[in-house]
Amino acid sequence: MNTGKRFSQGVPSRCWCGKGIAIFYSKTDENPYRRFYRCEIGAQRKKENHLFKWVDEALLDEIRRVEAEQGRIAEHIEDLKQSLTNTVEEEVRKQKNSLEIGCLGSILWLFGKLRSQE
Repeated sequence: MNTGKRFSQGVPSRCWCGKGIAIFYSKTDENPYRRFYRCEIGAQRKKENHLFKWVDEALLDEIRRVEAEQGRIAEHIEDLKQSLTNTVEEEVRKQKNSLEIGCLGSILWLFGKLRSQE
């Protein structure tokens, strides 16, 4: 079981043990010079289960997280635009109705004045 990977999403900043993370280069034939994050303690005590994560995998996690957040923000912006549009349209209707009622009132008042002068 790799406890470090299980709890590590994106670019890690600390191991589960609380120690900081350092970047190392792989010296294996399978992954020559591939960079990885490793707990400071785990680098010294290789048999213990401290954080280990490939840098490229961590960056892909971060990109996916940012894309998901960007999608949520875009949806929120669209919701706000629709809400603002609805609010503006409602206010325009209210002002239009108020103006029509005001004009009608003025016409009736003028009509009443004209009748009283007869």
